[in-house]
Amino acid sequence: MARLAGVSPTTVSFVINERPGSGIPEETRLRVLEAVQDLGYQPNRQARSLRLQRTRQLGFHISGELLERNQVFAVSFVSPLLREAERRGYQILVFTSSGDVTDRLSELVAAHGVDGFLISDSSIDDPRARYLSGVGMPFASFGRTEADLPQSWVDVDNAAGIASMVDYLVGKGHEDIAYVGPRQPGYWFTERVEGFRARARHHGLSVPGSWVVQEPQAKVEAAVGRLLTRRRRPTAVVTAADWLAVEAIRAVRSAGLRIGHDVAVTGFDGGPLQWLTDPPLTTVRVPFEQIAVALVERCLREIEEGPTGEPGIYLPTEILMGGSA
Repeated sequence: MARLAGVSPTTVSFVINERPGSGIPEETRLRVLEAVQDLGYQPNRQARSLRLQRTRQLGFHISGELLERNQVFAVSFVSPLLREAERRGYQILVFTSSGDVTDRLSELVAAHGVDGFLISDSSIDDPRARYLSGVGMPFASFGRTEADLPQSWVDVDNAAGIASMVDYLVGKGHEDIAYVGPRQPGYWFTERVEGFRARARHHGLSVPGSWVVQEPQAKVEAAVGRLLTRRRRPTAVVTAADWLAVEAIRAVRSAGLRIGHDVAVTGFDGGPLQWLTDPPLTTVRVPFEQIAVALVERCLREIEEGPTGEPGIYLPTEILMGGSA
């Protein structure tokens, strides 16, 4: 292989094993990779892991709530996360916990079961991040972390995302816009409702307090239905998640109104639910695939290089057009 690429065996080893700081020019690296492909070489991951004292596994904790039937998180995010880890030569150990999650983390750390961890649906002062930081374990988080914790996070600007949808609806001529969010924790939901209120004020919209609905999923359809029976009713409903938009659509139909004509309904996520509504949902798309790539990259850098001290990063959302608004 070294002879085919015209380089030394050491250079081949550095490229195959993805050694950081090797200083190998990009042209040389590509020549080695071409030789690897031509020869059909498959590195022995087990032997390589023994040399590096690594498992080539990343632990990924997912909360039980995200495994419920109304959530499409597994399809939207976990699938690209698994693909990206495989592309980088890693496997992901997915686990949940019914008790104290830090106990489960400590078991994996003590057993040297994984090289690092991935976290999602995090709180700002997340106990998982605080524990992993305390024991010096590499991790990356889908969601921001407290300032005194490692900033190896990837996130979206929730307020800006919902504001862009308000701008879109105002541009379509809507002045009577309601908001629907869940009654459950999550700083992202707080940012979305605050972003809605701020953007409505920016446009000079009059939004009655009763038009900002925050209810459990089981009560959303009825709550939106009540708004639609009033003399002054919203002509558009902005929701904080696609699964809430589905409930709002049911309410509009039950009121005998047409989606996208009499009442516009929008979502936030941009997962597969967008195409399961009729008409397709207009929604704020969260770039799950790009987030997965960035998250794995950040975690592997923490593993390879130690604490990088780099700031967290925001990835932009976009509006996906459907017939619902």
